Amino acid sequence: MARMGWATQQGPKGPRGRRAAAKAVAFALFFAMLTALIPTLIACAKTPPKPMGKADPQAAAIAAKMDDAMGGVKAWESVPYVRFDFVIYKDGKEAARFRHWWDKKRGVDRVEGPDDKGRMVAAIVNLPNRTGRSFTAGLPDRDSSEVAAQVQNGYERWVNDSYWLMMPFKVRDPGTILKYGGTRKGPKGEEWEVLEITFDKGVGLTPGDHYWLYVNRKSHLMDKWEMLLQSMDPKGPPSSATWEDWTKAGPVRIATMHHFEGKSAYLRFENVALPATMDESIFMDARPKY
Repeated sequence: MARMGWATQQGPKGPRGRRAAAKAVAFALFFAMLTALIPTLIACAKTPPKPMGKADPQAAAIAAKMDDAMGGVKAWESVPYVRFDFVIYKDGKEAARFRHWWDKKRGVDRVEGPDDKGRMVAAIVNLPNRTGRSFTAGLPDRDSSEVAAQVQNGYERWVNDSYWLMMPFKVRDPGTILKYGGTRKGPKGEEWEVLEITFDKGVGLTPGDHYWLYVNRKSHLMDKWEMLLQSMDPKGPPSSATWEDWTKAGPVRIATMHHFEGKSAYLRFENVALPATMDESIFMDARPKY
């Protein structure tokens, strides 16, 4: 503080003068500290706590450790763009591939994939209102009902495909109900803490979905999940899929491999990137980007 000048100046002489000088110094220090805090106080006043879903204390603690192990939901939310391919393999051969270019800042996704006739279809979807444009075999779709159907298909692809990519970052989203489900042990000595997730009515496309996440007690990352989806027999056994090959992508870690228990098919994420910028023509151009 001496470099500011006030502490280097000679104060009044004598006991009363020294007391006056000390008071002046103390007041200046208090004022400087208060001034430095003002931006923080304003920011706190303007930024309310982020709304979160319901969770019991033990489930919340496990979810927090998992979040830290993945790099943190704040880091994920700071990512402006996401590029990935959602690829299904069956019997070792590629069965389907859906390519995504996602502008997280604006809430726009371009998804490309084959239709039931084998034609390449691209949909550019404004995610908040589910509107957009579509192209078939590189040409714009003209019929409004066809465009609406393709955009809706694109939206549903984004919901499904991105959820497999980012689901662990969403366990505390508003509308989620997170419960601690105890511990489990695997055949190879793995130890898991189980988180059970359900949803409030009206959340997402399938609020009746039910998940159990198996969080590794050492790595704090998901090793697998079990799911009883809204479309499945509620009295039947849940299906199971692994969460493997946790890979560093930008500031976070993402599971890029999922094997389905009892099935020859598996899901793999390819061409995963979290770039700082993305060519804006991707969200306008009719030509396929593959």
